[in-house]
Amino acid sequence: MNKAGLKLLFGIMACLLLIGSGISYAQEQTQQQNAEEPQAKTAAPPQAQASPQPKSGELPPPLEAEMTVAEHWSKNPYPKTVAAGARVHIVERGDTLWDLAQRYYNNPFLWPQIWDANKYIPNAHWIYPGDPVIIPPLTPISEEKLAQETATEQPGTAAPSTNAGGNAKKMYPIALDVDLYCSGFITKHSDDWKLRIIGNEENTEKVAQSLFDIVYINQGEAEGISPGDEFTALHVVRSLEHPVTLRPLGDYVIQTGRIKVVATQEHTATAQVTYSCDATLNGDYLVPFQPKEVPMLSDLPPVDRFSQEGPNAKGYLVFAKDDLGTVGQFHEVQIDMGANEGVVPGTRLILYRSHEKTYEETTQEQELPRRVLGEMVVFNVQEDTATGRIIQMYDFAEVGDKVEIR
Repeated sequence: MNKAGLKLLFGIMACLLLIGSGISYAQEQTQQQNAEEPQAKTAAPPQAQASPQPKSGELPPPLEAEMTVAEHWSKNPYPKTVAAGARVHIVERGDTLWDLAQRYYNNPFLWPQIWDANKYIPNAHWIYPGDPVIIPPLTPISEEKLAQETATEQPGTAAPSTNAGGNAKKMYPIALDVDLYCSGFITKHSDDWKLRIIGNEENTEKVAQSLFDIVYINQGEAEGISPGDEFTALHVVRSLEHPVTLRPLGDYVIQTGRIKVVATQEHTATAQVTYSCDATLNGDYLVPFQPKEVPMLSDLPPVDRFSQEGPNAKGYLVFAKDDLGTVGQFHEVQIDMGANEGVVPGTRLILYRSHEKTYEETTQEQELPRRVLGEMVVFNVQEDTATGRIIQMYDFAEVGDKVEIR
């Protein structure tokens, strides 16, 4: 073999050696990476591992360090951080304050306490996935404390009795501000309202007003209006008829917000929207604002689904918010019973349906038992009607179903 052939042979062998070395090095690197990956996977979970879910009735564990809230879409101006030591629940899809109160307190009627601890939530009915909700310790009100306050305000008035053995009952609110000041009601006195909104800063260019907008009203100093006066804005939706008797019930009215007078003229006044439930329109009526007390309940015994009609006052479910014909749990409804029938804020009523037909195949008429649908509680009372919310439900209810005071 000549010199040229030897050089070619040695060149080929050198190339093969280099290629083999490269393959060996790549295999070593791959093996090293594969060995490191399980360690990384093993080490990662402690950083991402979520806190164990508390049992029903237990509060979330306190944060060991300040928590940064993940960015997410929400209409609420949620805080960017939560301080160490706070007990927090991150909202998931489908969560409500009612559900959180049931989960952490075993009592859904405690939702106002959660709402009060989260000032950034303007409307208790709207929380969004990712929102941090602080779950505060319980602060129940006892009948003993209520008795002391009553005795202080009205000396000589008999105080409510407590349970035998000195155990005071815990009292819980059953409604929120948004229920008291943003709900609808039925009235026969809308023709008596004279004060109304006649315009705004935008004049005719803007029809609907919202929070902090400036509006003008049709009465002033000559009619007794003064700076600082507060009024509830009312919007008449439509006239209602009784779904069963067809007699006129009155006008269905919704509370759209609250305004406060900031300046007066001789026959007009300037006011600002200070509380908004819905769009306040030009032409909406105004009545003097009256603070309302939150109804309280001490317990929530279940409804007897097989109970028979009793001697208590009875009436009908005559209207549902948003003109719904069928309603379920948490819906706002109107009944044809009010103060004249002994209904007060906090009154609880059974929703039920009577069977109109008996067995068609029998010749003997038989009265069938009623069908209990659920329970509602009243938080706003008029003379002959009342507004309430369905709090327990076994089956859907319809406008025209019956109600009975518990």
